[in-house]
Amino acid sequence: MRTLTTLGCAAVIGAAALTGCGSSDDSGGSASGGGAGSDVSAENVQYAKDQIAKYSAVPKFESDAEPIDVSSLKGKTVYSIPITTSIPFYKDGEAAMAAAAKKAGVTYVTFPSQGKVSDFQQGFSDAINAKASVIILNGPLPDTLQPQIRAAEKAGVKIIAAHEEDPTSPTPKGVDAVAAGEFYNAARLMVDKAIADQNGKPVKALAISADETRPSKGMVAAMKDELAKRCGSKCSLTVTNVPVADWATKVQPQVQSELNRDGEINTILPIYDSMAQYTDPAIRQAARGRTVNVYSFNGTPSINALMQKGGSNLKMNVGESPTLIGLLTMDQAFRLMLGKKPLDKPTAPLRVFTPENVDEAGTPPVSGKGFGDVDAGYDTLWGLK
Repeated sequence: MRTLTTLGCAAVIGAAALTGCGSSDDSGGSASGGGAGSDVSAENVQYAKDQIAKYSAVPKFESDAEPIDVSSLKGKTVYSIPITTSIPFYKDGEAAMAAAAKKAGVTYVTFPSQGKVSDFQQGFSDAINAKASVIILNGPLPDTLQPQIRAAEKAGVKIIAAHEEDPTSPTPKGVDAVAAGEFYNAARLMVDKAIADQNGKPVKALAISADETRPSKGMVAAMKDELAKRCGSKCSLTVTNVPVADWATKVQPQVQSELNRDGEINTILPIYDSMAQYTDPAIRQAARGRTVNVYSFNGTPSINALMQKGGSNLKMNVGESPTLIGLLTMDQAFRLMLGKKPLDKPTAPLRVFTPENVDEAGTPPVSGKGFGDVDAGYDTLWGLK
């Protein structure tokens, strides 16, 4: 059961489809793209355009979840350990969770983190010492924190994996609930927009991954799979990896290097949009006079503003609302604290933002705007309204 319904279905990516780190070329053929050497078919171009049109609409809040009464939770404590507190998307999500907790009279603590495992470990220690009821792993991978998770379990603390698992992925060991994200579907939409914009010409793409985050390899696999299904045999994907802590210093030079190496690249796919702010200067330096479009994922307001202002190579951002993600994560936390069964990997809906509709996210863009009114839905679900 999911708290929010989306407009499409996430793709199931098998383990065998996942790719490794580093930089590699991968060209995929297409069953419907014609013979060897052909470009993408008109049928697949239309499919891609239809997908983008569908996901450009405002999603609606719908819930078939059991209503709960959070009034008995006053005085309890929730700790969140984000993968980093320096990226706006995580800051906005933390703010939404803190606001929801405050409404319920629950103490909410964001542990300051800069992406180091030692930060995450210290966060667990602080949360257990504070007698927290729930620890939210907002990005850190449970696999790397099993001793800490066992210590939390021994102390009676529940663990939520937030926004690090696709709904098709298995629940990580030691985790009591998951607040999922439509990562693989977003990756497919990024490819679909590239196909639509190339309008029959081959997509020559560079994907920028961050392999230490859970969804990254699956998102790259989804991109490859969508290219294989929907693009012609001349389409290709190169992958480069940039760790989260290095985005500000390494995205631009790595993208410049790839653009200099391959003069046919016409598409850049940063799997998270906070990477995208560094692709424009790379394109200006290494691909002046070439058309290189950028498509990304998250819907961060400052990144959407790049499209709104004009002059950016960013042509689409598949958005999620950090507010919605925060609300569905806190809904999982409330259910665990009440001793109720959590929902089965709820997800926030996706919305495609392009230069044509980005003003619906606010002028300038605002976190969570453009996704409809969901606050009232959760307040009702929690007995607060």
